[in-house]
Amino acid sequence: MTNTLYTYINPANAITFSRFFTLYPFMQFMEKGEGQWAVVMAMLCGFLDLFDGMAARKFNCTSGFGEFFDAAADGICYGVMLSYLAWHGDLPWIPIVGILALGGVNTVGRLLYAKRIGKTTNYRSWAMERVVAFTIYLVGFGAMQVEAEFYAWACVSTMAFILVHDLKRMLIDPVPA
Repeated sequence: MTNTLYTYINPANAITFSRFFTLYPFMQFMEKGEGQWAVVMAMLCGFLDLFDGMAARKFNCTSGFGEFFDAAADGICYGVMLSYLAWHGDLPWIPIVGILALGGVNTVGRLLYAKRIGKTTNYRSWAMERVVAFTIYLVGFGAMQVEAEFYAWACVSTMAFILVHDLKRMLIDPVPA
């Protein structure tokens, strides 16, 4: 296997890709009214997100593509789960549309940052990583129908605040050495 191919096909990216296999069971469990198992699928998606980075370091297969793929998988997986829950009335639409829109703005900001520094990379934001974790909680609250509206509004508000800060760092502040 060439180094170029290993950039795309490697253990870390396989783990990242496996996260997509949690989506169908998540939706099926919700259809059956088994919210607790849907929460397990959301948590499994989150745990796999933790392990892909560890695998990348362990197998020495870190890459800009892998970093970007990981961020894209976050957006797609949690975006699908949130959209599904909103579509079925388990989460309020307005904050979920806000979260999805802010996620799109964040993605554009990350792409502009990568262009600005001249390489494919994932912009590191400790605060936005916590928002992603909070989104997993939101999916769980929606699946279990527990205080979902409150947490949806809290999540979109927190995400908006953090995104303004991150966009300033990505697009205006000097690029770190």
